[in-house]
Amino acid sequence: MTVLFFFQIHCRLINHFVMTSILSNVLPTPEDPVLSEGKPLVLEVVRKAEQQLANDLSCDKGYLPIDGLADFNKLSAKLILGDDSHAVGENRVVTIQCLSGTGSLRIGAEFLTKHHQQVNVPH
Repeated sequence: MTVLFFFQIHCRLINHFVMTSILSNVLPTPEDPVLSEGKPLVLEVVRKAEQQLANDLSCDKGYLPIDGLADFNKLSAKLILGDDSHAVGENRVVTIQCLSGTGSLRIGAEFLTKHHQQVNVPH
């Protein structure tokens, strides 16, 4: 049941971003395109964003805290559980930010393995 919960969270986040018109045009496909030289395809919008960040000397290019960007984590909990969630309102929700979808799923799986001995996977 817990694995299903994490899967539902993952799907809700993906659906939210897919429905956002700006991001729906730049989301990678399940199999990222690769050029004939074996290098990954870098979208022009990504190159442009990288250049803007490189040129902005006022931009903080330091590392995020170990648990991620606090505002992002807080808003993610509200997005997943709802603005009116009692758990969010009572500070009973903990979130972390991970690199990539695969990395996030790995961290979630390790958490479940450590704290929940029995995991029910739906058929």
